[in-house]
Amino acid sequence: MNPIFNEYIKFLNDNNVNININEGYYWLDNQIIKAFDTEGNLHKIVRLKIDNNLNITYKYYNKDMEFSIQSWQDTMKMNNERLNSIESDSIALLKQYNLNTERTIIDTNSTGKDSMVKTYLAKKAGLDFKTYFNCTTMDVADSNIMAKKNDYIFTFPDKEHRSFYKWREEKNIVPSRLNRCCCMYFKEEPTINSFDKTDKLLFLFGMRNGESSNRSGYTDEWKNDKWGNRDWIGILPIRQYTDLDIWLYILREGIEINSKYKKGYERVGCGIVCPNYSKSTWVLDKYWYPKMYDKWQNILRKDFIHNYKWLVMNCTIEEYVKQAWTGGTFRPEPTEEVIQEFATYKEIDLDIARKYFLRHCMNGCKNKKGSIAIIKDKDVLAMNLKLFGRNTEKFKCKKCLLKEFEWNKTDWNKQVEDFKNQGCKLF
Repeated sequence: MNPIFNEYIKFLNDNNVNININEGYYWLDNQIIKAFDTEGNLHKIVRLKIDNNLNITYKYYNKDMEFSIQSWQDTMKMNNERLNSIESDSIALLKQYNLNTERTIIDTNSTGKDSMVKTYLAKKAGLDFKTYFNCTTMDVADSNIMAKKNDYIFTFPDKEHRSFYKWREEKNIVPSRLNRCCCMYFKEEPTINSFDKTDKLLFLFGMRNGESSNRSGYTDEWKNDKWGNRDWIGILPIRQYTDLDIWLYILREGIEINSKYKKGYERVGCGIVCPNYSKSTWVLDKYWYPKMYDKWQNILRKDFIHNYKWLVMNCTIEEYVKQAWTGGTFRPEPTEEVIQEFATYKEIDLDIARKYFLRHCMNGCKNKKGSIAIIKDKDVLAMNLKLFGRNTEKFKCKKCLLKEFEWNKTDWNKQVEDFKNQGCKLF
């Protein structure tokens, strides 16, 4: 739950969401605008809904608002005792580790709200540390500018991975909810590689128990499995803070925040390309960062066509770039529109195009889950049609084709390239 700032109100007005709200009173929680009353009870005011074309509609839960709205300042005062208590616990923890360690203290800061609170508390506790900002190359300018202004030390991906966009192009990868390998290459590894593995280090992290079920069991001390046998430990001084705690503490203490939050974002990392974002983020991206948004949309279109994702996801190009690219099969079977679009791009007859979808190995070969595998590789499908004729209704997987024709992988690749060079439109 984030406070609603003037920048987000402007975004709403520019998108024809004309509701009477002001900065200093309202909160955004999963696309529901809320407000506290003077007794501290939270009320739903307006529900925002975003369609697949990123148009916003809204409806009121309580248009008349028959209660007195509490300001952020009054909410802070009502929660002041709790804020003092958790602040005291955080500072005590930081001081305890500071006094009982000879380790070099490393502060990691993403310019997100949790990071900013954690760094602020570490300064208030009197710790001697340096702050590092992991530049993922996916960050928006707001984050990089903020890190530079605060003199954070920048860490970058190694020479092999370089920028995210070059890595994506070379690896032919679009990150998805099912394959978030980019986190390892552009977040975890750069941090690990920035320090000598023989150093004794104490890291300050801003992770909180309430962020996810995976983090709910974290204790004050944490160690990343990917550190191996390095003598490194991390501490989590704000792990028991809620979202509301974080924001009220920021507002009370006047802690600097990333301007991306003011634009309506719940998170500030990995601009545009994170598969864990959704339409509520994409509509903001299109408005606030149109060049980055258009660049990513173009990359997604090229990825879809190059990798023939009609066959993998049973969707059209527009469905992919607007909804489906974040991962998983979009629908169990293709629509007529999907098959027609595929036929048009392949420049093949519609009846032939149908044969590329939902084909199983006639020998009953199964996938890793034990189910009959669907053949989705365009070259395998094309090879079946080439070898057995365009009228065939029986298909074989690549493994079975290699066995039948006594080919190895080199033979296979040569056959595919030869057919492509001959101009066969099946491939």
